[in-house]
Amino acid sequence: MMSYGEICKELIAKNAVSYGDIYDFSETPLEKLFEEFFTFCQTNLSERCKEYDIQPSRFIYTNSYNIEARARFVKGFNIIEVTSGAMIETYKLLSFRNTLFNENKEVIKNYGSLQELIKIPLGHIMFQAAVQFTYYHELAHLAQKPFNEFKSFDESKHKGQGDKYSVQKHCLEFDADIHAANLLPAHILDFWNKQPKEAQTSENLSKLLSVAVSGILNYFMIMGQCGDNIYYDEKSHPHPVIRAVNITDKIIRVAEINVDFKLDSGAILQEAFNLTEKFCEHHKLLNFAVQFNEIFRAHSNDIGKYIEVLDKEADQFPNLLRNKFPDIE
Repeated sequence: MMSYGEICKELIAKNAVSYGDIYDFSETPLEKLFEEFFTFCQTNLSERCKEYDIQPSRFIYTNSYNIEARARFVKGFNIIEVTSGAMIETYKLLSFRNTLFNENKEVIKNYGSLQELIKIPLGHIMFQAAVQFTYYHELAHLAQKPFNEFKSFDESKHKGQGDKYSVQKHCLEFDADIHAANLLPAHILDFWNKQPKEAQTSENLSKLLSVAVSGILNYFMIMGQCGDNIYYDEKSHPHPVIRAVNITDKIIRVAEINVDFKLDSGAILQEAFNLTEKFCEHHKLLNFAVQFNEIFRAHSNDIGKYIEVLDKEADQFPNLLRNKFPDIE
């Protein structure tokens, strides 16, 4: 596999990116974190590129404080870009400065035994779930090959001219979410399967899944996507609550295939909302989770109906992964 430096030099030489846009993480405080995530992403890209017909594929960090990630096709390269700001702020908020699981008495009571069991800080699992979900989401956009119609696909704060609604955009985003939700559980189950057999209970797995989903919800918050009232046929991305419901349902379905008991999707999502609410309160952040909870309780039927609408509409777009690679999905 090419090193990060080699990939950056290659893309600069081919005028796919400019020198000033690339983030050089060497000799920075989070060098190890950046290197490990780059290795994970580029290795996965190299493994998937032939399967998804996206050769050559490259992963880079861009030199921006904005909280963004995007997929694009330029100068013959399929590129996933994550800003340095997205990595740094997500790590600081969800992992490094996350004291929720150590200081909140109610959370310690509910999650203390799980924390002791898996040995990895639950805040770091929130961080890993958020960034891995983002990578798999952007990978789906590369495989969809929508770039004749859309210059790039950005996972950021949606506003302005690029935030116009179309059913195709909503289907593309749902498809990318489903792709990420299908692949993320393997990482969660890896933690769980390493535990003693007597600890591999429905309760422990449900809590671990709620932690991961909370990480994704908090990532939506970090990107500034959580201030809107419920909407359906508006904006370029479905409402975050609709996405959360769909993502959680798919994560649970995939997890259930690999265990011998049933999981309660609604209860896991509700606990993820509750955990996210406590996270915001504990760290004195704008508590979007209260609004999420209210939306979820008041509009769950309409949310379910809109997910069904998009599921039917998706059949008309052959470039969705569910239609191009049904065996993979």
